[in-house]
Amino acid sequence: MRTITRVALACLIGAGAVASTAGTAQAAPAAAGGSKLVKTVEKGYALSCAGQSAGVSVAVDLYQNSAFGTHTSVSIETPDGEYGGGYGPEDTTLFSNGTIAADIPVRKLDDTAEPAGDAVIGGTYSAAGKPKPVHEVIEDPAGHYVITKGTNTPLRATATVNVLGTTVPLSCSTAFAFDLTVWRLSPGRG
Repeated sequence: MRTITRVALACLIGAGAVASTAGTAQAAPAAAGGSKLVKTVEKGYALSCAGQSAGVSVAVDLYQNSAFGTHTSVSIETPDGEYGGGYGPEDTTLFSNGTIAADIPVRKLDDTAEPAGDAVIGGTYSAAGKPKPVHEVIEDPAGHYVITKGTNTPLRATATVNVLGTTVPLSCSTAFAFDLTVWRLSPGRG
């Protein structure tokens, strides 16, 4: 099973640079050479968990960002085949007042892609430490820069997923809340 990496999270946090919630993104005038600077304030949560029970292996990624909506994915392996699902960006709440809740439509990953119900994720979270400073500069893609400054707060999370008639306890390798200011600089054409 896979786990979400800092690079994948950075891509998720950087995703949606062109699609933003009204009032959260501010475009600056073109800078020298036609470069464009976009600033967003982003608050939210990231969680990556996996587990196995009764021959069913599950990996779940949940991401909630105040500027770019929620994104989910679930991967399931069983003796009968592979299943998966996800959505995003959507305007749903996955994390609220210490509670984790998500319903993700699941399909069989074969030629039929037939629906197989929902993966219902539930759990709890709480702060597991003090906020840690974040300051990153990422070039993504070449010539486009994402500069992130703010804090990540580690979370203690417990969760389960009910899927395909099986309840699977999850162990979360990545769990944090974020409060960031992000600048995206795109080169101009000149």
